[in-house]
Amino acid sequence: MKKSFKQRHALLLISLFFFACEGTKTEDCATTEDGRGHVISVLPMGTISAKFLNDFLADNNIDIGVIPTFDVKVYSIVYETVDWDGEPRQASGAIYIPDEDYSNKKYPIYSGQHGTESKRTNVASIAPLRGFDALFVASVGYIGSSPDLLGLGISSDVVHPYVHAFVAEAVVDKIRATKNWLCSNGINDNEQLFIAGYSEGGYVAMATHKLIEEKYADEFTITASAPMAGPHDMIYVSNRITSRETYSQPGYISFTYMSYNTIEKLNRPATDLFQNPYAERIPKLMDGSKTIGEANDKLTTNMKSLFTENFIAEFLGDGEQELKNVFAKNSLVDWSPNAPIMLVHGENDITVGYNNSVIAHDKLKANGADITLITIPNGTHGSSVFPAYAAAMGWFSTLKK
Repeated sequence: MKKSFKQRHALLLISLFFFACEGTKTEDCATTEDGRGHVISVLPMGTISAKFLNDFLADNNIDIGVIPTFDVKVYSIVYETVDWDGEPRQASGAIYIPDEDYSNKKYPIYSGQHGTESKRTNVASIAPLRGFDALFVASVGYIGSSPDLLGLGISSDVVHPYVHAFVAEAVVDKIRATKNWLCSNGINDNEQLFIAGYSEGGYVAMATHKLIEEKYADEFTITASAPMAGPHDMIYVSNRITSRETYSQPGYISFTYMSYNTIEKLNRPATDLFQNPYAERIPKLMDGSKTIGEANDKLTTNMKSLFTENFIAEFLGDGEQELKNVFAKNSLVDWSPNAPIMLVHGENDITVGYNNSVIAHDKLKANGADITLITIPNGTHGSSVFPAYAAAMGWFSTLKK
């Protein structure tokens, strides 16, 4: 009898537990002057065989666009980053390395950003399959980097910058930390950098691409990015959700409130936006102990019951200018990319509206971007995940050295 996805995931975690051992050395080859990217600790989590990965894909009928060739070594890493106030913070993530002789070889780096996760422990540094895309690309000759993202994993002392552009800063520091670890262990990267992500990860991928080219171009050169099914236009997203009668993911809304209220220092009680009993529940639902699914169960999908009548009227009218301005500031559809971009989105995605990618494509193309939009026919948000990754991995393989 074939094992389920969850069964195989559990077996993988058990096997990694028994192979875990002491941390490894690191050097500050890519650390900034203020310490960003400095590696605090690295814990080897074992080796996952190419056979296991191939069996996993076959047993679960998954096509991710790669055929695993190498066994993969997995490492859990803690590194230095900063929060939105410039205060030092620790963040975590996973690194995936092809298990082969590294002599005279150079590898591209792939940074894969996970989808929405509000429970701090559901991350790659703890459960390696959470960074499944970085894991699988390592099996075909990339260095895979999967950041937990600030506010998740080890960084339990800050809110997660959910669909907020600042989230990209910790991704950049994770790439620095990965370079530090590679340098310390005699593994060379070839200066290619691929960035991808789906759902929230699509937003994070786009934000990271934008941040690197606008702020860190002297340090990194992006080869290509694939921001998939992301909420790139936060003005469109917020108008769409507040205009709907129902929305299936109210946890996304509460997560966004917690993020923006803290980072943008809006200092607004939940009751300004939400009705009770939901307003009083939201802070505890978004404290890192609950999944989005658990949060959804304690909220409502009826938008007129979730939001206050006054908030909806003001937001859809001429009011709420401060909130509208911060959504505009964190939208990712008005800049000029240099590296090529492939957007991928299911045409029937009502969770993260397909028009997010249409808007991003049209506006960025008008700004001179080398950008393509791949539409998955009849694809929903859930059904499009693996077809999207297969498209991205296939494209990356044509650019990989």
